[in-house]
Amino acid sequence: MKHKDTDPAERRKYPRINKRIPFKLQTDEGIVSAETINLSGNGVYCRVDQYIPVMTQLRIVFALIYDNDAAEVAYVECEGIVVRVEDISPENDLWHIAVFFNEIEDSEKNKIMNFIAKDQ
Repeated sequence: MKHKDTDPAERRKYPRINKRIPFKLQTDEGIVSAETINLSGNGVYCRVDQYIPVMTQLRIVFALIYDNDAAEVAYVECEGIVVRVEDISPENDLWHIAVFFNEIEDSEKNKIMNFIAKDQ
């Protein structure tokens, strides 16, 4: 039986937003600067400037700024785990990592979902 090709985004539980948002990750070794590539209610795909191994536990804090208006900001704090690492530029120490939010309160997830809904 042949399976019909479908867009992977259609199978996702949470919508994603493609937007660059600077934020911080905390590992056992210290703070890492990151920038989102895309964000959803259950994870983030981002660029980092140091290697973080798969299965690393992270503390995550980022600010969701609405329409570049610093007056309307939602701060999100949660914990995540690195589930994928891609070495995109070895000479420049740049990696893409996928992080699954394994510890996130519903209120924090709702902030992300509201931010995504307002941007679409």
